[in-house]
Amino acid sequence: MVIDPGTRSIEDVSAGLPDLGVGVVYFSGLESLLEAHPETIDVLEIEPQTTWLERPDRPGEIVVRPEVNQYLASLPCSKLVHSVGTPIGGSVAGIEMQLPLLRECIQALRAPWASEHLAFNLTPDFFTGFFLPPRQTEAGLAVYEAAIRKLAAAVEVPFAFETGVNYLQPRSDEIADGDFVAELARRAECGILLDLHNVYCNQVNGRQSVEKFLQQIQLDRVWEMHVAGGFELRGYWLDAHSGSMPDAMMAIAREIIPHLPNLKAIVFELFTSFLPSFPLEAVRQECERVRELWELRKSATVMRASVKASLSPRPNGKHSSDDRSCAYEVVDWENALGSLVIGRNPPDAVAQQLVIDQGVVLMQLLIKEFRASMVVSVYRLSCRLMMLVLTPDVFRAILEDFWSRIPPRQYAAAEAEAFMDYLSQKGFHMPQLDKVIEFERAAMQVVFDDKPRVVKFTADPFPMLRSLAEGRLPEGLPELGDYEIELKPEGPITISGIDMDRVRGAFPFH
Repeated sequence: MVIDPGTRSIEDVSAGLPDLGVGVVYFSGLESLLEAHPETIDVLEIEPQTTWLERPDRPGEIVVRPEVNQYLASLPCSKLVHSVGTPIGGSVAGIEMQLPLLRECIQALRAPWASEHLAFNLTPDFFTGFFLPPRQTEAGLAVYEAAIRKLAAAVEVPFAFETGVNYLQPRSDEIADGDFVAELARRAECGILLDLHNVYCNQVNGRQSVEKFLQQIQLDRVWEMHVAGGFELRGYWLDAHSGSMPDAMMAIAREIIPHLPNLKAIVFELFTSFLPSFPLEAVRQECERVRELWELRKSATVMRASVKASLSPRPNGKHSSDDRSCAYEVVDWENALGSLVIGRNPPDAVAQQLVIDQGVVLMQLLIKEFRASMVVSVYRLSCRLMMLVLTPDVFRAILEDFWSRIPPRQYAAAEAEAFMDYLSQKGFHMPQLDKVIEFERAAMQVVFDDKPRVVKFTADPFPMLRSLAEGRLPEGLPELGDYEIELKPEGPITISGIDMDRVRGAFPFH
């Protein structure tokens, strides 16, 4: 919703939003915690795109099941909608088809506000596979203000953008992190989702201090706070959503929360891949820590941070004359950074500056790991067969070649199909592999269209499928004969060992 100055001011909108309380980003399996400890969680934050599926054979066509929104709406607690597919920090607009779907989700869940990331993941030529930092210049401010206004108008509720993680080192030609966020919120007349763990990561990794950042942004625009855990990798602290919140970040939260007059929710984030090592009981305990933070809020009017008078972005995104080699526009930034992180090396001045930043190397690694997880989440048995027969190192080498040739896809099913197409074009064959791929592909197609399918085999398939589901090769030779498995919407898809929650939940780091 774009704020109309003639009706309600952003200050009125901020103050009028409901107090929601302690939240968790929803994931399948959270229901048992909600039932056993209903007092633990007040609000569920829904990431709609993680429940959507893109047809692998029709890029851009998204399948949304109405019963999913109905089920989410039926869960206890209030709901918030946090988009992870239409970021507002880029010059290339998100997929237009997502906007009405996003609005329908917001309406179905009765979310009082919506949010999205201040980042980009698209260039005119490819999807980057990762949320990348925007160009922090005057030119960038103009582009991102327009993107916010477009998305806010589409969702038809108050809108806030999330402060992002940035693994790049600060640059002499960019506006400081906090000043940039403050000025964008002012121009776009919107709220701020303060991801405190992102800002904490930025400080640990050598960017602006959390203290300085919080001094620069408008504290009364902060409607929501995200908190999470991370870990160290290659000298960087990752925004990994991996478990327990760092004590240092908690100390900062305790200090700043009393100065956030319009804070309406604090949401704990956890990626489901970490649930085996961070179970639901640990999630409950973290929510109790978040509850302690929530109780620190003050309702009285407090000092507000404002855009500093020293903020004076240079015209047209240009920088001072002592660093002219950095003078380029938003699109150049996106093409250069996007190309580098997916393994391309465009021969221009922008890329030559960025390539020496070790943050680029880190993002390359994270994108590869995520792309691997998407392929394995969809074709788990096929990938497991390849690893068992070829060894994990050879399988990784095959993936590396695939990544060097094919850009990322946004959805897991599309990424997995691109890898299978790559294997087919390479003429790659292994005993039993083609049939296992056919079986898993049929199972996925059933999910998309609810139409049953039959997969035929010339040998008993069950020993192979069961052993792969258990992580081993079958013993002995299969019994020859005519066999078939009928796959139906209601089953027995589970016989393949496919974890559909992992398929639906596979989404880029954010």
